[in-house]
Amino acid sequence: MKIGLINSLYKPYKRGGAEVVFTNIVKELKKDGHDVFVITISGKKNKTKYFMTEMDNIRVYRFYPKNIFSFIEINSQPLWRRLIWLLIDTFNWHSYREVKKILKAEKPELVLSHNVKGLGYLTWLAIRHSKIKNFHTLHDVQLVNPSGLIIKGQEKLGVHFKIYAKISKILINNPEVIISPSHWLLDFYKPYSFFKKSKEIVIPNPIILEDEHFKKIFTDNKINYLFLGQLEKHKGILFLMDVFKEFAQKNNCRLYIVGSGRLEKQLKEKYGQNDWVEFLGFVPANKLGQAVFKKIHFTIVPSLCYENSPSVIYDSFKFSTPVIASAIGGIPELVQEGVNGYLFEPGNRIGLLNKLNFSLQALNNFEKMSENAKIKAKEFDIRQYVYKVLNL
Repeated sequence: MKIGLINSLYKPYKRGGAEVVFTNIVKELKKDGHDVFVITISGKKNKTKYFMTEMDNIRVYRFYPKNIFSFIEINSQPLWRRLIWLLIDTFNWHSYREVKKILKAEKPELVLSHNVKGLGYLTWLAIRHSKIKNFHTLHDVQLVNPSGLIIKGQEKLGVHFKIYAKISKILINNPEVIISPSHWLLDFYKPYSFFKKSKEIVIPNPIILEDEHFKKIFTDNKINYLFLGQLEKHKGILFLMDVFKEFAQKNNCRLYIVGSGRLEKQLKEKYGQNDWVEFLGFVPANKLGQAVFKKIHFTIVPSLCYENSPSVIYDSFKFSTPVIASAIGGIPELVQEGVNGYLFEPGNRIGLLNKLNFSLQALNNFEKMSENAKIKAKEFDIRQYVYKVLNL
């Protein structure tokens, strides 16, 4: 089958777990013998007309969507410039024309779209006008809140968000199939009347399973915890450090921090001299198992924002690591209390401390929880995922 896959970011550009999921799906479809191609953005301002290159024997079409700056630069831009950029992106006729030209040239039987913010919301219109079947995968709440973030305690959205949601609903219309990694995210869109004529299905994000021989190795008596992700306030890293500092004063433990972000310098200056914390910086995905997870007892996911289906949990389970996480968004659909991890109320200091203490007290159950995490990971095998999607 000839399949077109669309995501605003594709290697070498990457922002988070959505890009990892997208890349893995592209690879698996190619591996299965399908004729696949990718449509994504270019970061080069002089490349406004689409061009094709090959990466890993896959055709990749890129172009620079005409706008006041590139989507790649959005996090460094002031709010007023982002608002102008968003207006252009939402109704970007240049992107519409380029995407339609590519689809006309390729004539795929199916288009699997993911995040199109950055390519432009008229991408969906180009697919419809090309009369090609479209399965769209949700990754976050950005069709209602363009930032993709809703913080716990700040759920009430203003009138401007409701107007934006109505525009998004009209532009995405009703793809043949809507795929959501969590029930929570699908339910989030229901009050806004999205996808009323689409077939909706929940399929957790896929992962490429690791070698069955992966074993954890602990070289001392310390209990090792891990934070893996963006060093940003909404990910709960400031909250976690404050709580873990108290926890570490009474227990033989260590917190490894993997990732980067705007808070990296601040965190290192404040906590870097403590022997209970170690900053590892960015670690490539293909090295996480041996370099990090091999020595980790528990991963901590202290998110203060509504998460859809965090990739850090999938990674943890893949490497037989139980998870201590905020009970928010789609996280409780992955983490089962006392089975493959522990849950606590987001931002609740006492709640997190209790679960950290419980993880120590129940160490005799660690081996079983570790095995349960590995078993759970097998449910997300990318081969099963692709089979389910192509048989919808």
